[in-house]
Amino acid sequence: MTLAIPTPTELAERFCTYLDGRSFTADDGSVVTLDGRAANTFENVLAAVHAMGLYELYLTVRQLAREMFIQTATLDGLLPMHADTWGVKRNGATQASGYAVFNAATSTADVVVPAGTQLTTDGSATWSTIAAATVPAGSTSTSIAVMAAASGAAGNLAANTKLTLVSTVAGISSVSVDVSGIAGGADIEDVEAWRSRILLRVRKRSATGTRAQYEELATDSGAAYVNVVGGWLGNNTAGIIVLMSGPTVPTAGKIAAIQAYVDANRPVRANVTVVPGVIVPQNLTISLNPDTQSARTLVQAAVTSYYASVEMGGWLYVSALSDAISTVAGETSHFISAPTQDTQLAANQVAALGTITWGNVV
Repeated sequence: MTLAIPTPTELAERFCTYLDGRSFTADDGSVVTLDGRAANTFENVLAAVHAMGLYELYLTVRQLAREMFIQTATLDGLLPMHADTWGVKRNGATQASGYAVFNAATSTADVVVPAGTQLTTDGSATWSTIAAATVPAGSTSTSIAVMAAASGAAGNLAANTKLTLVSTVAGISSVSVDVSGIAGGADIEDVEAWRSRILLRVRKRSATGTRAQYEELATDSGAAYVNVVGGWLGNNTAGIIVLMSGPTVPTAGKIAAIQAYVDANRPVRANVTVVPGVIVPQNLTISLNPDTQSARTLVQAAVTSYYASVEMGGWLYVSALSDAISTVAGETSHFISAPTQDTQLAANQVAALGTITWGNVV
């Protein structure tokens, strides 16, 4: 039931109605009849003050009622307390990490790259080497571990991205991100995503050793996509397949961190292995009517959203893909030339949009 809150004017009118017809005898013997609607009278001012105070009280009660429920509690209200009650900590921002390939092809001597050597792409963000390392003379493929200076998704970089040394290191001619990319950086968890995890903990209570428990442990340690597979390495084992938000493939360091968290909280006799998932690009051929740049952009967004909604190991339905395209404003008709069949992802796979080839207008 929604709490109906009267306006200050309505509250003042209630006050005045209560005063109607009431009178008292003044010290001089005259009879005074109260009228809260008479301008500039004490009763009129009192009615206004009473109405504003009561209105504020109504608003406070309504907000308190909202804060009592996880669905409507606010970040600066009781949501953190609800989360603490159910043991669902908000995932903080994390730093991206990975490897950078240092090229010393023209150097005639080994090159020592100091710990803390800074790298950048455009000067606004930096990544630093975690420990000192030596690049052999003439090497073009020496990988050195690096970490983003700041936490957040902005620290993630795609494979083969060119990097620039903030300060020159003699003998190093070029640096780039290695084939596995720099990943694992994430912004602080979105409030609504956090709220969803709290509600899931309440609605889907896990027991020791269940799929739900392992999903909880993985998401509590930062994973965005989780699939628990029984018998992963044989009898009495389970595999926890994880991907980070994006989706992005977790680095070896992030896998180790999730594994450590799971090991610290799993059942004593459980044999559980955390492994990275696989992102499978989906390449499409679509014909649009009308075929405009605006429509293409909207279709790309709709298709991206559809793939993000499919769980790891789920089915990719051509009809569902078509439905997603049909939601685009201004779209009259379309034809999907590829894919032509429904596909089920493997237990360790999630789908992501690859490239769209735009066909002839239909």
